[in-house]
Amino acid sequence: MAQEYLPAPSNVRLADLMKEHNISQPELAKEIGCSKSTISRFISGAKGTLTHEQVLKIARLFNVSTDFLLGETNIPDRKNYDIAELGLSVEAAKNLYTGRVNTEVVNLLLENARFAELTYRIAQYFDDTFASGIAAQNAMLTTLSTLLRTKVKTPEAAKAAKDINLRRKPVY
Repeated sequence: MAQEYLPAPSNVRLADLMKEHNISQPELAKEIGCSKSTISRFISGAKGTLTHEQVLKIARLFNVSTDFLLGETNIPDRKNYDIAELGLSVEAAKNLYTGRVNTEVVNLLLENARFAELTYRIAQYFDDTFASGIAAQNAMLTTLSTLLRTKVKTPEAAKAAKDINLRRKPVY
């Protein structure tokens, strides 16, 4: 669950974030491209203001939402990410945005501890790693079945050979 902060004005939020991340006023000023006095005036609550661009840079620096910095929400987590940051295709994002997919189900999948393993296995399927493994397994089963049929000439061996052949799986 996301950390929640107490309600606070923007200048207090910024001071808290700087303290939390151990960043001084001169360091922050350098990071966002403004003077130390601009930061100092803003944090002290004097007439100092920050530009739209500076607020965006601060949000990115501390990995918080601009709504959090501006006091609109008490949860610092960003809600909006660039599609490229998430690694989604434009079509995937459209499917989510337009409701063509059930977002509740997508959330449950993404939050599931085993979802990463599932995506890894799906990637293996698409790059033919699984197909190669299944083909190798089928070759071993064929060899074992052939050995049983040709070397051990009993009804039990014939049945075992048939059972082994039934364990072969289609590669695709």
